[in-house]
Amino acid sequence: MERSHLYLMFAAKLLGEPVEDDLIDLTGCDLSALKASLLRKDYDEVTRSFLSRAINEFYENYGYEAKWEPDHIATMLGFMAHLAKDYSKDSLMIQHRFLSVHVLPLLRYAKEICPGLETLRIIITEDLKVVERLLVVG
Repeated sequence: MERSHLYLMFAAKLLGEPVEDDLIDLTGCDLSALKASLLRKDYDEVTRSFLSRAINEFYENYGYEAKWEPDHIATMLGFMAHLAKDYSKDSLMIQHRFLSVHVLPLLRYAKEICPGLETLRIIITEDLKVVERLLVVG
């Protein structure tokens, strides 16, 4: 499966769409709470209040228009689906930064309220390794 399709599938599932996969168990999860502004405890409250705007600016800088809450994990994964279509060095560097700075830290906290997301965190950690290898090769 293409990386972009994988990210799109995960985004759809986290938006509550019916997706045929057995990778992530969202039973009992409050999907609306999976936002950086609510969960990123590594930032103080004031900084968290600006995360949505900062992440949205990141999207805009790379030609992506968020259709939902910018700091929600589903929107972040949609952005990654957009980026993952491009294997240029510039795109891979952006993907690496976005996964490292925004997606994986959010998933570390999100798994506390939605344990099924641990599997997604592991998959995305492995994808980050793929991106790193592509950057070295490219």
